[in-house]
Amino acid sequence: MAGALEGVRVLDCTQIIAGPLSASLLSELGAEVVKIEPLEGEPWRLQAELLPKESRAFLTQNRGKLSLAVDLKHPESPELRDRLIRWADVVITNYRPGVAESLGLGYDAVRAINPSAIYCECTAFGNQGPNAQRRGYDIVAQAVSGVATSNPHIRDGIPQIVGFAPADVVTGVSMAMGICAALYSRAQTGQGQRLDASLLGTAMFLQAGAREILALDGDTRAAWISQLDEMRSRGASIEELYAAKRARAPELTGNVYYRIYQTKDGHIAVGCLGPSPRARFRQALEFRDARYEPGFESTPENVRRVGEELTALCESKMRAESSEYWLTRLDSLDIACGPLKFVEEMADDPQVAANEYLVEYDHTLFGPLRGPAPVVKMSGTPTRVQRASPALGEHTDSILCTLGYSPEAIAKMRDGSIVG
Repeated sequence: MAGALEGVRVLDCTQIIAGPLSASLLSELGAEVVKIEPLEGEPWRLQAELLPKESRAFLTQNRGKLSLAVDLKHPESPELRDRLIRWADVVITNYRPGVAESLGLGYDAVRAINPSAIYCECTAFGNQGPNAQRRGYDIVAQAVSGVATSNPHIRDGIPQIVGFAPADVVTGVSMAMGICAALYSRAQTGQGQRLDASLLGTAMFLQAGAREILALDGDTRAAWISQLDEMRSRGASIEELYAAKRARAPELTGNVYYRIYQTKDGHIAVGCLGPSPRARFRQALEFRDARYEPGFESTPENVRRVGEELTALCESKMRAESSEYWLTRLDSLDIACGPLKFVEEMADDPQVAANEYLVEYDHTLFGPLRGPAPVVKMSGTPTRVQRASPALGEHTDSILCTLGYSPEAIAKMRDGSIVG
């Protein structure tokens, strides 16, 4: 059976993570994706190479695509570029500010050639405002948005970012979602449109702290900003800033219901959201929580004191028994829990195998690969990994043939270093 996006043609002019991921997800839905790369390959190919022009990072973000190596700065490339734009239903870019326009791949240029195209651009900070022209990556988006400071961990005086590039990954998923919606709209109206996504916008979306009840939270936020300004002006350390932030939420000190615990022989995660699961957790560990009892004096000092006592108690109880003991006991009371693992351990995990969350496919140079299956399964229009990531320029000839170039014309373009 064909995928839901069978027949949709995507021109992927992106690099690194967010843009390439979005195009790869579209390929898993059935789209034909042509990745445009410079003759030397995109930067992610060259990041900790396993083989020349091949890296693990590139393999991860670019499976399912065809590769066309082309020098878009070559004076004789515009004719090929325009054919590609006419061929495409979707054009995706995430160059640094101004580059797409200089290459003839900005929205206005694409729309002039192909008015019905869906054009999706990813930037670091958005198209408007004082930072619109700045270059940025996931680490910068985490820093400027507050994601980094939402992670409580500090090492040697340096805040630690979230390691899996959340702004990049969620932006890529969101771009694919938006493109699918735009394709549906075009099917109804015949009209193309522009989509804009940014790492900063995604990073803001990810955080609960960006959701403010104006009537209740404004004064609290203003007071915290004032305190930050004062502390920074006197040279407060990052540890002091984090401690001040924690002091404003004393209830976090006693978070015994939603966290990872050390056991006698490992670690387990426990998640109890809502009064009933928390009551069952207290039953499992046989303790009382005064914070849930009538008459509790909920001053910040009292909340913090009780929270610290409960944390020490629960940690002690958990360390007294094995992970298997606690998992069995918590399961018996219908409490969400699970063992802490490394991703390498999941390759042979029976739950992963039963649901086919890892699939195998072949790479031209590396041979068999194994990686995550498409994140959504569809019964009528199945999702699938069409192919592994392409070698640099692996499909240049076949793509050019599809665009109507003769073998002689292709050879001439190769000789002139227009394509590779």
